[in-house]
Amino acid sequence: MQSDYRFRGHTLSDGQPVGSVTVSYDDPSGFYAGGMLVGTIDDGPELVAAQASLGYARRLTPDLSIDGGVSRTEYGDYPFGRNVHYTEVYLGLATRNLTTRVRYSPDYYTSDWETLYVELDGGLEVAPELFVNAHVGQLTYLGDIGPYLVRHNWDWRLGGSRRFGPWGVHLEASGRVAKEPRASAPPRNGDRLQTAGTALVIGVTRAF
Repeated sequence: MQSDYRFRGHTLSDGQPVGSVTVSYDDPSGFYAGGMLVGTIDDGPELVAAQASLGYARRLTPDLSIDGGVSRTEYGDYPFGRNVHYTEVYLGLATRNLTTRVRYSPDYYTSDWETLYVELDGGLEVAPELFVNAHVGQLTYLGDIGPYLVRHNWDWRLGGSRRFGPWGVHLEASGRVAKEPRASAPPRNGDRLQTAGTALVIGVTRAF
């Protein structure tokens, strides 16, 4: 459970609390699979998002591993008023405290938007069962884009979590930075940056 569902600097639950269930399996051979469902209640249960992923990870050295795979995300009517989906293929490297991935989508939200997303995530246990984490990502639209889109968007997240046995509590701040769209800014101000969607999210997790 958490107070909002945010993705790449945007709220997808309109600032409403959500509940989510995540299931994952890691095979000793290196293959892994996972799935997630996110929902909220607004005059009844509403599906916010469903995601599935399949990939393969391999250790290169004791402190470095590589992984790659494909993920599929489906959004229900609640976030966008219509069904929206996209597929991403990704490749990444991970150390003990840092992970970086490059993700390519041929159909980001619509069938004709190609995107490239580069992300860097870090985490550190600063005390027993107390963790801090950070994330930064850049989304780039490839090819031709409309006047209400911008070529590059940046998102960020800072957070901390505390484990209590199988339970966990986390607090995160996240937001987004982007240039103003061409349709909403004069040409001479087209490179002006704006921030959007900065918010705090608190959540509780239970591992089984």
